[in-house]
Amino acid sequence: MSPGTPRRSVLAAAALGTTLGPLALAAPASASAPVSTPTSTAGLSGESGYELWLRYRRVEDAGQLARYRAALGRVVRQGGGVLQRSAAGELARGLTGMLGTTVSPRRAAPAKAAAAEGALVIGTPDSSDLIRALVPPADLADLGEEGYVIRRVTKRGRTWTVIAAHADRGVLYGAFHLLRLVQTRQPLERADLAESPAAPLRIADHWDNEDGSIERGYAGRSFFHWDRLPRLDERYTDYARALASLGINGAVINNVNTSAVYLSAPFLEKLAALAGVLRRYGVALYVTANFAAPIDLGGLKTADPFDTGVRDWWEEKAAEIYGKIEDFGGFLVKANSEGRPGPLDYGRTHADGANLLARALKPHGGLVMWRAFVHDSDEEWDRQAYRDFVPLDGKFEDNAVVQIKNGPIDFQVREPAHPLFGSLPRTNSMIELQVTQEYTGHTTHLCYLVPQWKECLGFDTHKAGKGSTVERVVTGRVHPYTHYGFAGVMNVGDAANWTGSHLAAANTHGYGRLSWNPGLSAADLAAEWTRMTFGNDPQVVKTVSALLLGSWRTYEDYTSPLGTGYLTHPPDGSVTGHLDPSPTTTTQFHKSDSEGVGFDRTAASGDGYTALYASPVRERYESLADCPEELLLFLHHVPYTHRLDNGSTVIQHIYDTHFSGAARVREMRAGWDALRGRIDRRRLTEVRDRFGDQMAAADQWRDTLAAYWFRLSRIRDERRSWLQATVAPADTVLLGGQRNTLPVEVANATGSGLRTVTSVEVPDGWRAEPVTRFVASREAATVEVPVVPPAAPGLATLRARPRSGKVAALDSSLRAEARAVVTPPAARCVHALDAGTATAPLLAGYTRLSPADAWRAGADFGWVGTPPDASDSGLLDVLRRDYVRRGAPAVLRLRLPAGHCTAYLLTGDPSTFTRPLIVGVDGVEKARGEQLDGRAFAWLRVPLGGGSAGRETELELSSEPGRTWHLGACVVLAD
Repeated sequence: MSPGTPRRSVLAAAALGTTLGPLALAAPASASAPVSTPTSTAGLSGESGYELWLRYRRVEDAGQLARYRAALGRVVRQGGGVLQRSAAGELARGLTGMLGTTVSPRRAAPAKAAAAEGALVIGTPDSSDLIRALVPPADLADLGEEGYVIRRVTKRGRTWTVIAAHADRGVLYGAFHLLRLVQTRQPLERADLAESPAAPLRIADHWDNEDGSIERGYAGRSFFHWDRLPRLDERYTDYARALASLGINGAVINNVNTSAVYLSAPFLEKLAALAGVLRRYGVALYVTANFAAPIDLGGLKTADPFDTGVRDWWEEKAAEIYGKIEDFGGFLVKANSEGRPGPLDYGRTHADGANLLARALKPHGGLVMWRAFVHDSDEEWDRQAYRDFVPLDGKFEDNAVVQIKNGPIDFQVREPAHPLFGSLPRTNSMIELQVTQEYTGHTTHLCYLVPQWKECLGFDTHKAGKGSTVERVVTGRVHPYTHYGFAGVMNVGDAANWTGSHLAAANTHGYGRLSWNPGLSAADLAAEWTRMTFGNDPQVVKTVSALLLGSWRTYEDYTSPLGTGYLTHPPDGSVTGHLDPSPTTTTQFHKSDSEGVGFDRTAASGDGYTALYASPVRERYESLADCPEELLLFLHHVPYTHRLDNGSTVIQHIYDTHFSGAARVREMRAGWDALRGRIDRRRLTEVRDRFGDQMAAADQWRDTLAAYWFRLSRIRDERRSWLQATVAPADTVLLGGQRNTLPVEVANATGSGLRTVTSVEVPDGWRAEPVTRFVASREAATVEVPVVPPAAPGLATLRARPRSGKVAALDSSLRAEARAVVTPPAARCVHALDAGTATAPLLAGYTRLSPADAWRAGADFGWVGTPPDASDSGLLDVLRRDYVRRGAPAVLRLRLPAGHCTAYLLTGDPSTFTRPLIVGVDGVEKARGEQLDGRAFAWLRVPLGGGSAGRETELELSSEPGRTWHLGACVVLAD
């Protein structure tokens, strides 16, 4: 947000809990373009969404169709290379669909007698006599290799539509622009436009892994099939078409948390095949490079950038890559962040590491994009990138670019612009935006991010005086950069509709179009995408555009108002990470306590973050009175009673926005439902279902956070009353077959004391008893609810429910329900082993199983051969917090009594995903688990036999090749 933006601009509508929804917004200006009377789509077969915004449907209005046919009925291309062929092919595809007549490229202009049919001429002055005759070379001189003109030219009594460019790449981009004009039903009679991109780097970053998984991917698995390449798939061509249609000219095809395998010789054959497809649409292939590749692939003992052998290895590797891929773009690198290897491991700097690779690539014309996302601790996260990179300004090679996230933390719903923008006047810089919605709702929540990106791009850094906006920095207009631009972390996968949710594709489109022209408005882009994706029905354009444009603020209201920040959990590599509310596990970011909320980042009393900005931003952020209220809690710790400009207290604003935001999601679905008959049934139904999921999730956020801050502040909502029950702790161990007590905290957010009845919902086969307790107004009481689970090991979700007359009861998400692990009492077990470290707490009566427990004569259990390692997360309950693990097989020997018995093995991880645990007995696989998300666990059941006299047996524990298995507990029960 610019320092000059009025403080009330963002908050005024939400401050009093208004239910004014996004559908009340006026339609964007572009929605008023000429359109035809809509034809009902109710009878049309459903669309999968695979075509994205490249749907080429026939023009409905007969008069407009006739005009388009007259202007575009023939395509003339007189030469050019592969990019011009792709342009001509796309025009033929698109115009044939939209004009309802076959359009084929040809080399000659139509005869004079056929001139009335019109012609579209495409090309460059070097490839086409017609282009030289129709467009003066001076008109193309300043457009560069990627710019183009589209115009109507009348010459010697004939009128032509022309796409002209200095180079073939410009012809390709111009072709997609012309198709966009027809798709959105724009008139061409007076067409006369010239465009060139604002920045040379417009990159799609993929976080896809070799095994087909996608980090922060919510649209299925990767569509890069490394097991099949170099055999090609038609989807690669469609992917390249989609990128080119937006002007994206580069793709990083693997995760920033990468292995070195992508640089191996066998993999280069796969990369070369994929690069060949991308090349046809002007997209350069890039690869994320693992900094330790000289060790992992080259067999060296070091990756030190000052080591001669390391420098030689990278130079040889660069030559090898360019020998296979002549237009290879270069490397993206994540180094010395979140455990990744890097130059700091050897006492060197980020500049030293970047320059090592940049010098290896420079003879071939390649670039290094070096990420500035570095942090060692949560407390210093906001400042570390600035602290690490500013002293290195001017020390990077001229073919290295520092890639800076839009904000200083990690793609939160609300952050200030990163203080690094404009702070590196002698170091090439680019912006990194996240298209995939890691912290903004995945594909469950509609959250159109173009308005957020526009705010960041419009932020005035003042680093080189007034007007030094982020947009001007990353488009090379503030400092004399040679390489600069945009990177977007993509949200595509192998889902039929590419992005998992039909509406999520609007973010992909918006990112690409903004990277070409950051001056485009969010309203125009929303309307453009809607027209291209759902058609030109005015009601559809108005409704969908309004849904998109209001969605970011709506999501912000019910998740993180006032810049509260990081509130999601778990922070792991699973597909569910960073989705659900979990304020109790993220207090290091929002700093909530009984007195107030917010992270003090001021220079006067906080961590000093505000001092990283130039004046007058620094003074405005430092001042509690002048701080933009949408960033208030990101920059200041304030009492819950602190008054906002509208007179509301902070705590009341938190209550109001959470309730009004959740209410607006219902309005959003109602607005979508009103489009029935105007959108095909399949997409109508699938989006409606997604809104249903969003409604439930918004309620979850509302209830969890309203209850959380009430429990801390004990300040009642002025407009609402409720009861709430939370299980504490939320993750617990219960002993099977006997009576346990489950502690449940009941909070009374009403104006009077209440007699409450608290019950716990349990699965079939369980028993639970309700408990009655008086709870005073604005107080909380803990009740012990008796529960009796079945005897066998298991896992269950137990939800607490309070009631008192007609008082509303809120859910509290993660803490309203216990994720309980049921395990037998040790006295009933043949073996009751709690696996983990030698010093972690033990479940009462259980025996420790650590790496030190080697099998020995006379023992009841122990490891045979190389034992596993162990970890203690300190999270969750005593049974699940620690575990043993290994990336190779291990053998656990058990002594069994006579007769039949069954082993139960607990696998999972308190924070990150877990690979499948495979259990073999005597060389035969007996059980195989599944990959589990963070905080997910499973018991594996393995039948065993002790024979007639008892015996020793061996459990062979493993996972998929090269993967790490986890074991948290092993219990053996006699049958």
